[in-house]
Amino acid sequence: MKRVPMRATHILAAVAVALGGAITVAAPAAAVTAGVPDGTTLTPSGSLTITEDGTVIDGLDVHGNIHIKADDVTIMNTRVTYGGNHSIRVDSDVENAQILHSTVNCENPKKTNGITFGNYYAEGVAIEGCRHDFMSSEKSPAVVVDSTVDGVPYELNAGQLGESVLPEPAPGPESGRDGFPTAETTGVPDGVRLTDSGGLTITEPGTVVEGMHIRGTVTIAADDVTIRNSLIETGTPQYPVKVEKGVTGALIENVEIDNQDGTGIGVFFKGAGTLRGADIHSAEDGIRIEADNVTVEDTYIHDLFRQPGGHHDALQIRKGDNITIRGNNFQAYRAATDDPMNAAIQIGSLLGDDPISNLVVEDNLFNGGNFTINGGKGIVDSARYSRNQFGPNYRYGAVGNLADASRWDDSNVWQGTDTPVR
Repeated sequence: MKRVPMRATHILAAVAVALGGAITVAAPAAAVTAGVPDGTTLTPSGSLTITEDGTVIDGLDVHGNIHIKADDVTIMNTRVTYGGNHSIRVDSDVENAQILHSTVNCENPKKTNGITFGNYYAEGVAIEGCRHDFMSSEKSPAVVVDSTVDGVPYELNAGQLGESVLPEPAPGPESGRDGFPTAETTGVPDGVRLTDSGGLTITEPGTVVEGMHIRGTVTIAADDVTIRNSLIETGTPQYPVKVEKGVTGALIENVEIDNQDGTGIGVFFKGAGTLRGADIHSAEDGIRIEADNVTVEDTYIHDLFRQPGGHHDALQIRKGDNITIRGNNFQAYRAATDDPMNAAIQIGSLLGDDPISNLVVEDNLFNGGNFTINGGKGIVDSARYSRNQFGPNYRYGAVGNLADASRWDDSNVWQGTDTPVR
């Protein structure tokens, strides 16, 4: 990420939030000027994932989302226009995130959130047309001053400023409808017009497929391919979407994948890529990973289709290093038939002799399975499970066969409670 010199105007060097009670909203100011300052020249940009500490984003026109994964990040004089789940997302383990004199335009008011989920400082920010605007919680507070929501002045915890640093890391998404992905907050955004297409095999690097109704399978056989805002329907017994071995940089974003009660695997990663904001259903299995460098986030897997003798998993990992599973809702349990299926995450049937390393599973909601998470004891040499919530609809337990090398802490709790799972 290119680092742009910071304009040292009006920036607080340090902010503290010391909350002794519930979140409070201060009385709005009589008049507030928020958003990108008039006369600012903006440079077009796509989605950004920020991984370098101290990055400053200044003067961009972002058509996509911004995901902050590093400390001391500042976004200023920037406009973000997005129709997915979270326009600006601040990871729960970062510090000193600041959003200043910027505008967030949500293209889907039924789905798109402004700034999530807390643990940031916002000043002079205009939020327009969002499902939720400045998200915050008691455990993961945000400070908002001199800002607006749909043109109305807005402040949050403005009286809590101090001389320290931003609050402790966020605990991750809150349980229930407003926190974890659902059918309403994933898949094709409302208002997107779809163009009919047959199945696709993509061999040109950098191809972008957007706004398509694909009746058939999609095979990604080139680097840096994007599939976005599309509906994929196929009863294939194989893979509605497949990322071929050796491919890098695949992005599958805001798609609905309907296997039409087939025996397929919704998304099969044999190559590297990111799945974000997907709604996957009516398949035998949701996702299978057999590759390094795969991320699955903000995705909803539900209503798997029972096959005789089937071994149904929302997600199965058979090999791969550097896999991140974050902010998802994996419902292995199918309520209509009271069927727990096999697992929300199944780690097993290792391919080759290289154990799975650097697996990160955080901020998810899991439910169902014989064991909701079957942890792959003996084939995992490093994994971390944090801030996940678990539903009650398993057959034997919430977690089983956890590898000795897997870090599991008390932040993994029963849904909607602070009670540790183990």
